[in-house]
Amino acid sequence: MPTGEDSERVVLKPLPRAVENVADDPSLHNPLARQERLSTGWFGVVVEFDGVVVEDTSDLHIKAWLQLADEEGKSRPLQFALKRADGMKNEQVVQEVFCWSRAPMEVRRLCARKEELYAALAGNHKPPVVPGVPLFLETLVKHNVPAGVVSSAPEARMQSALAATGLKHAFQTVVTGDDVYRGRPDPEAYLFAAQQLGRPTVRCVVVGNSNQSVEAARECGMRAVVVAGRKPLYELGAADLVVRGLDELSFINLKQLFSDEESVEAQSDEPELEPELEEEPAISRPTMTMDYWPQ
Repeated sequence: MPTGEDSERVVLKPLPRAVENVADDPSLHNPLARQERLSTGWFGVVVEFDGVVVEDTSDLHIKAWLQLADEEGKSRPLQFALKRADGMKNEQVVQEVFCWSRAPMEVRRLCARKEELYAALAGNHKPPVVPGVPLFLETLVKHNVPAGVVSSAPEARMQSALAATGLKHAFQTVVTGDDVYRGRPDPEAYLFAAQQLGRPTVRCVVVGNSNQSVEAARECGMRAVVVAGRKPLYELGAADLVVRGLDELSFINLKQLFSDEESVEAQSDEPELEPELEEEPAISRPTMTMDYWPQ
């Protein structure tokens, strides 16, 4: 009879199946174009403008919101509300974060006035380009990696600031707050940028500077790289890769973000096999009788 240990069922898992590359397109008739898509070097990059391409200007935005609150006779937003508003469209901030108004005309008036206050605070000063950005963009151009820049700012302010950097030629697409309904952490801007770049979301890398960027990238299936700057690295651990500056980010680092596509084992839909255990035949042992012993 089998023992207690032998009676337990042994579950044999099926062998892992080959994973179909998510970037593959069987409808392509050109085998070279299809082969190019299968490599880990076929991807797109979506870069946040404020805080990644140029120095962070969140302090000026906070001052503009506080001045607007004083002008309108509204209570000043608390610190956590101002932090939550970072990266959002002005319309989102007025309606959902500060809850000042939901009337369309009033919302537009408040947003326009906030932009006027911000322009007055900024003056003729344009935020400087972050060190390492030009070299990083040159690397992407060298390896034929399309790049797009994303911002929740209105188109007029975004186009003016981007032109001042002299880097507009390095981006294949520019997505502003006027192109989408919602800003971060909603991934709508990232999705639109990926569509313009001609890359599936699973083959795009978002380069941001906050956990909101990581949240939006995760929401639409993109990889996330965070430029920490002076922020503590442990606060940004949810990203796929964290660097202090773009000068630490290379083309090889970006390719490695997609290397797991070739090693991930797919889960089989087939039921697990449970083979039946054969009972061991009973071993017959000779019986000893008294006649065996000599007299």
